[in-house]
Amino acid sequence: MSDENKKDLTEQVEDSKISFSELAAKNQKKSAMDRITTIVLLLICVALAIYFIFGSVGSRQHALPPSAAESSSINVQVSSAELGRFESYTRLNGEIGSYNSAVSILPDTSGTVTSILVKRGSTVKKGDVIAYIDPSRPGQSYQENPVTSPIDGEITSVPVSVGETVSASTAIAVVSGEKSLYIETSLPERYVGNMSVGMPALVHSVAFPDKTFNADVSYISPSIDTSTRTAAVELELTGDSSGLMEGMYVSVDLVTEAHDNVVMIPSSAVSQFGGETVVYVAEDGKASMRQIVTGSDNGTMVIAESGIEAGDLVITAGTVADGSAINVL
Repeated sequence: MSDENKKDLTEQVEDSKISFSELAAKNQKKSAMDRITTIVLLLICVALAIYFIFGSVGSRQHALPPSAAESSSINVQVSSAELGRFESYTRLNGEIGSYNSAVSILPDTSGTVTSILVKRGSTVKKGDVIAYIDPSRPGQSYQENPVTSPIDGEITSVPVSVGETVSASTAIAVVSGEKSLYIETSLPERYVGNMSVGMPALVHSVAFPDKTFNADVSYISPSIDTSTRTAAVELELTGDSSGLMEGMYVSVDLVTEAHDNVVMIPSSAVSQFGGETVVYVAEDGKASMRQIVTGSDNGTMVIAESGIEAGDLVITAGTVADGSAINVL
């Protein structure tokens, strides 16, 4: 290679070194700018985040209504302790019966049935003629003998027909008089000691789901059925019993316990605290815990034997503690 060529090659190498040096310098400057830009952007994001976080909290605090300072008050519902009659019920199944059974209408003499003036479903009064009997014998002629109803009621059966020969013991018809309905039921042995004749009951029938009938205890068996451990009880229907019929099945809410002039509070007001029975009473805007002694509970009301007086406002809804600030709804 000639000296001139070597010189040209050396100059190209030198130029290349200069170009690489400049490029490296430029890259270093660009990387520094990128880092600075990234740092600036991160600082802006952090500042914005701090602004939104603390700014929103401040705005929420200022947006709260003045009553927010009273948000520690607990909304509660209350009920007044009552002085009155406490009754506890037990539900029994029963069947409707009737004191007045059907009456068979008999003729005064034997003979042939010449006419029948009634049919099943006919309504008759006491003394109404329902049929005629001819007591004549061969070679003899007698006036027809009327057969009359002994009671008011409804004809439920006519077992004979015209032309049939009957005797004085043959039923010409059967009449059912106005019925006095009653209810038969069985009372568990554990309630017998609390029962007495005259105690009230409420009667329900699936035939009349929106209607309640009234009844009173009219009979209590003096003995216990040893197989069922129950006593037979009868109740007489009182008031309007229209629609009820003999043979219907009914449910009976029977009063098995009654107390007069006792203080009662809702069962929902009673709770347990530290092994004691307590209620919370609304007093001067606060909940005051009181220990009480309870008696019988019918599932809705409970007798307060001590610790509560008639007129006290007991808290029935709302989670409170002794001394909690409350707002009575």
